[in-house]
Amino acid sequence: MGKEELIKGVLYVVNVLYAIFGLVTAATGIWFFVQLSEFVALRNSNHYLLDYRVYWPQVAPWLFILLGLFVMMVAFCGWCGTNRESRGLLGIYGIFLILIILGQVIAATLIFVFVDGEDTDRFIKDTVYDGYYNSQSNPDVFKAFGRIERKLRCCGANDARDYRSWRNDLPLTCCQDSYYRATCDFTDKEANERLGCAKVASVYTKIISSSVAGASLLISLVEIMGVIMAWRLFNSLREVEHYITERKEGETEC
Repeated sequence: MGKEELIKGVLYVVNVLYAIFGLVTAATGIWFFVQLSEFVALRNSNHYLLDYRVYWPQVAPWLFILLGLFVMMVAFCGWCGTNRESRGLLGIYGIFLILIILGQVIAATLIFVFVDGEDTDRFIKDTVYDGYYNSQSNPDVFKAFGRIERKLRCCGANDARDYRSWRNDLPLTCCQDSYYRATCDFTDKEANERLGCAKVASVYTKIISSSVAGASLLISLVEIMGVIMAWRLFNSLREVEHYITERKEGETEC
């Protein structure tokens, strides 16, 4: 019985960690959605250039949100199964946890494979270029592109020289202290040292995606421990039920 209590205690802690992980995953998906919504809006600012194809950076936020909610549901199932010592709930919990682990491994592998792919670079660069060129004639797009420049600390699509063809100075969002100055000149050292937003956005996306994929693989190791603990408690409860059944049969025969 001491071993069962130890296993139950470990499962309680593990399921609390799963619930936290699910909540963080869902929150990460929402954060991705908010970050990408403004970025993707640049791509759709010109309806003649509207691209109806779906790219993985657009799908990833929804996958994270759904995965987070599913993990929280599985954690609740595991907590209830442990608390009630229900072999049925523990069995469902173990199966779902194995599916989550497989899903995380597959998703992480796909991210590592496609994050450096040509389609990803094309999606990011086309989005930045579309937003930059549309910003020349659309004030709203110009403001949206400026927010991208300030957030990513980049300037122009390729670099600061992009603005020479149609402006007398650089946008304030290309300068470091833009909140405290009236103009940003083409001679500004910090602005000219900034990379173009196409390059920065591509690197930024790859770093974030690879970090999330790596964290997902590390978390899957903890989930494997949860599967092992659930299986051991499942077998322990089966042995107890078998012992109780044999004892009752023996009492009946007497």
